[in-house]
Amino acid sequence: MSDIPSDLYHNILRRVPTDSLLRFRTVCKEWRRLIDDPSFIRSHTNNQLSSATLLIRNSDGTRLYSLSLDSLDYNNDAHQVLDVIPVQTLYRKGVPRIPELPVASCNGLMLLSEPYIEKTWLVWNPLTRELHKLPEPDIKYPRLVGSGIGYDSASDDYKVVRVDRLYLGNESVYQTRVYSLKTKSWKVIEDCPRHFPVPNPNASVFLNGVIYWRSYEFVIALDLETEHYHKLPLPPCLGNPFETHLDALGGFLVLSEYYSMKRIDEWVMKDYEWVKLFSFGGVYGSGFMWNLRPVAYLKSKGQLFLQHDKGFFMLDMQKNFAKKFTIDGLPDNFSSQFFPRSLFRLDESCDVAVESTAGMKNKYNQR
Repeated sequence: MSDIPSDLYHNILRRVPTDSLLRFRTVCKEWRRLIDDPSFIRSHTNNQLSSATLLIRNSDGTRLYSLSLDSLDYNNDAHQVLDVIPVQTLYRKGVPRIPELPVASCNGLMLLSEPYIEKTWLVWNPLTRELHKLPEPDIKYPRLVGSGIGYDSASDDYKVVRVDRLYLGNESVYQTRVYSLKTKSWKVIEDCPRHFPVPNPNASVFLNGVIYWRSYEFVIALDLETEHYHKLPLPPCLGNPFETHLDALGGFLVLSEYYSMKRIDEWVMKDYEWVKLFSFGGVYGSGFMWNLRPVAYLKSKGQLFLQHDKGFFMLDMQKNFAKKFTIDGLPDNFSSQFFPRSLFRLDESCDVAVESTAGMKNKYNQR
């Protein structure tokens, strides 16, 4: 290694997949020091965000799997068969199981919380299997209505957000608290705009320094650098969809609108304006439209990767055709989420128990 300029192998390692780098930490002390360096982790994370990986959860949250979408041959119209890779899951007393996906996440970190058990909050890295427990904030009679996690590049800090509805006499406010992983403390910022309620308190998405929630009347956005709120309009001529989903896919904010069981409209925000991607009235296979959910948007290819019931298919919006993929090793019922992997280190490392579908438990040491 002494004959290779350090800048050269630094650049090479930045392009190595995350799970491989985790193994390379054992090559030598110099590589371990480099791979654990915060500046290297930042540059590697930015380089890996374009890597398309799905995280897949079984129905009861006891098993996780990963699926690399980079291995798909999008130019081949022939049927393809892919395999999923098991991921070690986290089992500890007092730690919630992985909820149904998607959940609040950012750059390979996942926020685990129980909406109705506010004392249990932690940030988890599924790759390193490290976690960080959040202290309980000092709130009397909280009613959680929103949560999220994101990255503030200005302060180089990951932040967790919770919004609680507090009753003050005959009035109520939506109080917002922000937890800093750098300072390991909570603070109160400005109140969230009124009419915040969302169907699921965990249904937030992070994109480019901002956490978004879908409210009934608009999209609420919290800038993590300024810690100020603003509101975004919904798409024009929205109609009366019976359900909507907000996602961050391919570097864009994507809104899915479900109309009965017959149609789904997909919108993407470009330059702060909503542009319709497509209106889809037929599915490759059987099942209701509300079981159809986009999980990855490949803008450069004009393709959308979707989960439908118990399978996946790709919709090519340029060629106007759909292609089904067979995924071996999937559980009977599952949920999925686009989830890049990260080397970001959290402060707690310990033995975790990995449980198979047969109920067998084995100890896995993180180090």
